Amino acid sequence: MSSTLLTDIAEAKITAAAGSGTQVSITHIALGDGNGANYAPSYSQTKLQRELARQPIENRHVVGNNAWRVKAEFGPDTQSFYVREMGFFDEDGDLIAIWAGQDVQARQTGAITYLVDHVLSFSRVADGVILVNAPDDVVFDLAVTTGIAIANLQVEQLRQADEIRRARGTHFI
Repeated sequence: MSSTLLTDIAEAKITAAAGSGTQVSITHIALGDGNGANYAPSYSQTKLQRELARQPIENRHVVGNNAWRVKAEFGPDTQSFYVREMGFFDEDGDLIAIWAGQDVQARQTGAITYLVDHVLSFSRVADGVILVNAPDDVVFDLAVTTGIAIANLQVEQLRQADEIRRARGTHFI
């Protein structure tokens, strides 16, 4: 069965970071073809069997106590291959999580945009240790839209107040 494993390196880094003020920042998703065959991932893996493409994570948001969703796009210019493994790497280039399995139905990259929308589960670490330093996409978009609307409203109110002041010939002090 395909699954996403938190690697031994990740467990050690996350445990060391907890309570120390440091962080493990997962920044990239890599795709590979598993050397042309499906395989069972290992906690001790430090790299994909054969990485063929890597992209920065574009979006991330919380979906549970110890889970978050990550999204990335691999454009049509990505070389064509059958994806049998995905790796999630931190800013140091360490493999934090890996997705692979004997039952993976490989999907081909190249010629189309290959979208990755994956939930990472951090079940190997204690609840509350994983913090996602990113807004929920929908909430963030709403906050930006609301902020813009409020700013526009305030500008309009100031314009109207100035118009009233000019019509009356009075000064605001």
